[in-house]
Parts: sequence; C-alpha cells; structure tokens
Amino acid sequence: MYLARPCKHVNSNMDVKEINLTPAELQAILEHRRVMSLAQGREISLEQATEDFIKHCRLDWLREKQRRDNLDQIQEIERHKYFRSIEEHRDIGRRTAAEEWCSKYAYVWREARESLVRNGFLQAVVALEGDKAVHLQPAATLAGIAQKYNCEVYIHHGRMDCYNFILQGKKYMSVKSVMGVILLSAIRGESIEIISAGPDAKDALIEIAKYIDKGFEAQDVEGVAGIDQ
Repeated sequence: MYLARPCKHVNSNMDVKEINLTPAELQAILEHRRVMSLAQGREISLEQATEDFIKHCRLDWLREKQRRDNLDQIQEIERHKYFRSIEEHRDIGRRTAAEEWCSKYAYVWREARESLVRNGFLQAVVALEGDKAVHLQPAATLAGIAQKYNCEVYIHHGRMDCYNFILQGKKYMSVKSVMGVILLSAIRGESIEIISAGPDAKDALIEIAKYIDKGFEAQDVEGVAGIDQ
C-alpha cells in the first residue's frame, strides 16, 4: 500500500532558513509563532518561530501528519474500492483497490494535499507596473498596506536574494519588511507571486495586488480564506 513519506530528521547545525518547507509546515510554523507570541507577551519573529519549531516540534508534527495522511489515504482507497466494486458488480478486494488507487490517484492526491490552497493560503500572481519599480517609496507603501491587516503576506520573485524562507523550492519575503521588498530586484513587466494567510488574508492580498497591478481583479485570487487543514 502507498503510505505517506517517512518523517525527515533535520541536522541541528543546518540553517533553518535553508530548509525547503511545505505549505503545511509553513502554516504550522505560523501557528507556532502565534502561540509563542501569546505565551511570551511579545512579537516573535518568523525566524525565531521557525528555529524553535524545527528544533523542538517538527519531528513530532511530522509523525502526526504522517499518521493523519495514512488514515485519510486508507479512506480514499476504501472509497475507490466501493465505487469500483459497484462498476464491476463484485467486490474487487482491498489489494486491487489499493494498487489501482496508487497507480492512478496517489500522486495527484498528494500534490493537492500539499498545495498552498489546501493548507490555508491565498495566492495571486501580478505583473509589476512601470511606475511601481521597487525602490524606497513603493516598498514602504507595500509594507504599510500589509501592516494594516491581521495576516501574513509574502512575495516571491525569481531573482530575489533576500528572503525569510524557502517554500516548495522558491524564496519568499515578508511584505512587511521594507528593506526586503526593496531588495526584490523586480523590474517592469515581471511577475510577482503573492501568498497570504490569516483572518484578513484576502483583503490584504487584493489591496497589495492592486497597488502593484491596477488591472488585478479579486476573482484572480486562488484559494479560499480561512480553509481548515
């Protein structure tokens, strides 16, 4: 039977910023950051929360995630067995059902389960307009917009060197970081990806996207704000 991937151990000497996170991991880190901030009565940085999560929580979190994934996978196989048995007018058996499901649907199932949308993120891609070249004033405006909302907003551009974390092989920087946005290195016409998560995620993403690209429409946002994991 196809099973979720085993838990990965992290070298304690590794720079946590270089770990290639999944959307589920990033969402867990954001929640960990919220809990840490409440417990300590101060704002905890994403870097601090990530380091603490990786060192103290990640292994147990991965084990629990693997357990849930395997249970959900079994349910999917049972569902496949039920409908295929109806089609065949006979019980096709668990082994056959598992083999069929794994060969036809396992990859797609995992891709969807590990997607940004499935893990509570909104996503949009915008084109940088000429008058929004990334220098101090536009960067400060973007940071100001992001800081109005109760959510996290991050941007990705193919040539960015300054970043807070790596997600699915891509570097992301918080929009709330003025200096980080200045170092984005984007030029007119290039695409910028924006992701957001939190109570005000959709409003923040739309306002930021429209500031960068006036032609952006709300329906171009991918995902549903507040989706449960």
